[in-house]
Amino acid sequence: MTDEPTLPAGPSFGLTFLYYFCGTALLTTLLAVKTLGIGLDTGLPNQYGLVFGVLGGLMGALVNRSTTLTLPISSRKTFRRELDAALAEMGYTEDPDASAEGILVYRRPFIRQLLSGRIYVLITDKQAQISSRKIHMGGVKKRLEANGIRL
Repeated sequence: MTDEPTLPAGPSFGLTFLYYFCGTALLTTLLAVKTLGIGLDTGLPNQYGLVFGVLGGLMGALVNRSTTLTLPISSRKTFRRELDAALAEMGYTEDPDASAEGILVYRRPFIRQLLSGRIYVLITDKQAQISSRKIHMGGVKKRLEANGIRL
């Protein structure tokens, strides 16, 4: 076993799909029963729930699954400065209480964090790993490229 820290692995595509599928299917089924006025015994609300559940699960998994970006770096200090600037533009600040074992944790203010999650960063001598939701990684990539970091 090595002493090197590793980034926390967030939910994969499958688990994220299952989460959004179940929530969307249940909500759609209940709304179909209430708004259409037909009972569950007909099977129609369940079919609506299944169709919308698959669509909601796919959309949720494509946008909110966890992903990791690995970047080669030449200087830890320079990269850290550029990363802090890029994440500050997105509204993230480092959470020193949550950071542990060489892993930096960035988060948004409380209300915005409820819907956005956290960004985890592991910086070693030659590379940096950034892990977060897929939708936020696009913003991180764009801002790092704008600051001159090659991806």
